[in-house]
Amino acid sequence: MSANIHDKKSVSANSMAISIAILMLAASPDNAYAQPNEQEDEQRYARCVDTAQRAPDRGINQALVWQLDGGGVPARHCEALGLFFAGEYAESAIRLEGIAEDMRIGRGMPVRGDERTTATASMLADTYRQAANAWLRGSELERAESAIEQALAIVPENTALQLSIREDRAYIAAAAEDFLLALEDLDLVYRSDRKRTDLLLFIASAARALGEHDRAESALTQYLDAFPDDPSAYLELGNLKDAVGNAEQARAAWVKVLTLVQSGPDADAARANIERLDVTKPDIQ
Repeated sequence: MSANIHDKKSVSANSMAISIAILMLAASPDNAYAQPNEQEDEQRYARCVDTAQRAPDRGINQALVWQLDGGGVPARHCEALGLFFAGEYAESAIRLEGIAEDMRIGRGMPVRGDERTTATASMLADTYRQAANAWLRGSELERAESAIEQALAIVPENTALQLSIREDRAYIAAAAEDFLLALEDLDLVYRSDRKRTDLLLFIASAARALGEHDRAESALTQYLDAFPDDPSAYLELGNLKDAVGNAEQARAAWVKVLTLVQSGPDADAARANIERLDVTKPDIQ
């Protein structure tokens, strides 16, 4: 099985970050602009998130100091990001789920007038989505599935966020080898935006896993037209040719991987597959 769809776990700070503008400002419909202290909090959050990605330990320390200063949810979220980028995925996920629950009831959220702000459905859904990704990175698939379903249950329909959550669910489903669900979600996202040609590689991988080889080849051909030098695509092409019993074309595709990259997961998988072919190749009399 190709590593392609299983290994879709790359997460940036931007995709994990909840907008501080939403957390600190958007809850106040009467104010079109932030007050000076709110602008300072926004800047502090941005600095904290940037540090959390570049130097997780420092980012976590900054977040903890900020929490002592009353930073509330934004400071706690920065800590969760720092843990994520430090590879402490379970700890990050636990904190993100706790943040979602606190945002739901308003704990640690900004006060506007005489009332404490509570989170919108989109904010809660996005936080559960982030928790699901953290659980996925930590290989806690059942907890990832639970968190992503919580996100889908509350996300507003027909929104970009809903599509993003469906895409994330596809990668979680693939990791759990539920390729039917993965393909269903990926198809939905791709149909909504045909410019997402990057999804075709994962669609091909899921289709191959389901034995839908013609569909896999069609998706992969389109992907290679858009990304002709992607080693992951040739790894998947080799896997597809291997699945249909064409060892010669499979080998050629895996050799192509090694002409594009000499190290890394794609190269390692290609070498292992070529070695497997060499071991199992029948002797010619």
